[in-house]
Amino acid sequence: MIKTVLNVVALSLLISLSLACAADASDEIMFDNKSFVLKSTAQSLDLPNAMNEYFPKGESQYNWTQMLGVYHIPEANDPIKYAQEFDEKIEKDETCLLLKFVKNKKIDQAVISYLENGNVNGKNFFTYNVYKYEKNPTKGITEFRYAIKYFFKDKAEIVSIANTVRDENDKYMTMLISSSIPPIVEKELSP
Repeated sequence: MIKTVLNVVALSLLISLSLACAADASDEIMFDNKSFVLKSTAQSLDLPNAMNEYFPKGESQYNWTQMLGVYHIPEANDPIKYAQEFDEKIEKDETCLLLKFVKNKKIDQAVISYLENGNVNGKNFFTYNVYKYEKNPTKGITEFRYAIKYFFKDKAEIVSIANTVRDENDKYMTMLISSSIPPIVEKELSP
């Protein structure tokens, strides 16, 4: 009898501990051997669709060099069609350059990478973006994004950025393809 009670208590403690760890893990995720912390949710930004954005420690949605995003798009049903429509927008945008678009019809998944030129506070940069689209288990699709901002001052730095992106594009696309999409955490975040 005592052994049964101890087993139940031990099991309860293990379950509680694993739930606590799971809750903490959703606030921080690892990608490319780097830690990203949840800094932005739909609830904290008062947005209608569920979303989470993760940034390295010390960075935020307003000031970042790398980010991970998880977005639920309930009104879309076809990940490949959604990615194709996004691809068309990229191709028409003069500030963007499509790098690669991969479709996997067997598992209904698409991955797209592109560069986008930008400027903020007088600083020029390229944002390297990789998006993965797949069916959401409940409704619509889920979008998983990894992005890096590369700031530059002159043309020599642009060539260096282009070489880095060319050399790492397949790596990051493969990482997104093979990564499971983190679950969306719905909670209010303090500033």
